[in-house]
Amino acid sequence: MQPNEPLLAAVGFLAAVVVTLVDGRRAVTWASLAAALGLAPSVAASYGADGAVVLLAAAVAAGVAGVLSHAVAGRLPRVAGVDAVVPVVAGVEGLFGPRSIRVATAVLVLPAASWVSFNIPLGSASTISGVLFPAAVVGGCAGMRLLTARTVLDIAVGVAALGIAVAAAWFLSAGVDTLSSAATVAALAPGAAITSGWLRGRHRAVRRPAPTAS
Repeated sequence: MQPNEPLLAAVGFLAAVVVTLVDGRRAVTWASLAAALGLAPSVAASYGADGAVVLLAAAVAAGVAGVLSHAVAGRLPRVAGVDAVVPVVAGVEGLFGPRSIRVATAVLVLPAASWVSFNIPLGSASTISGVLFPAAVVGGCAGMRLLTARTVLDIAVGVAALGIAVAAAWFLSAGVDTLSSAATVAALAPGAAITSGWLRGRHRAVRRPAPTAS
């Protein structure tokens, strides 16, 4: 049975939307899960169920590892450093918010991902059916999130989603040592989650006590 390419493309597009817009202290986890769930169907249809399991396992590992690293770091004394959710290269307020910038750049990714999926041959992936579109659009939006990053968390989200997208593309291309190579790339997701969770717990801002009424 031929895979339903429009449905796979729609699922991949929704995953890319989440990767582009998600914010907050659990952003790496949600982005990883969205990328894995959005790309697992196309990988399962073209490569096999074991490929989809690798993507989903990387996303689950990212969620667990992020929570554990934050919990461990939170038990240590606070030290000065970069909080993962505090902007370090731009102010919090501005004419255009970070999500607006991400959406604007993600719009540019759509035609580029469509062109890549139909015109760039990648191993056994068909350039006619456009099977590469989900991986291309998720990877493109993750790359744009890296380029427009304002916080360490933005970088972690981009790295996690990009790792899963590249792993999916590797499965679709059926490259050398496909399973082990794709699993290695997908491991970027839990690695990014560990880094983000550790920084949030280790360098979190110290809350000043509220002034007491005299």
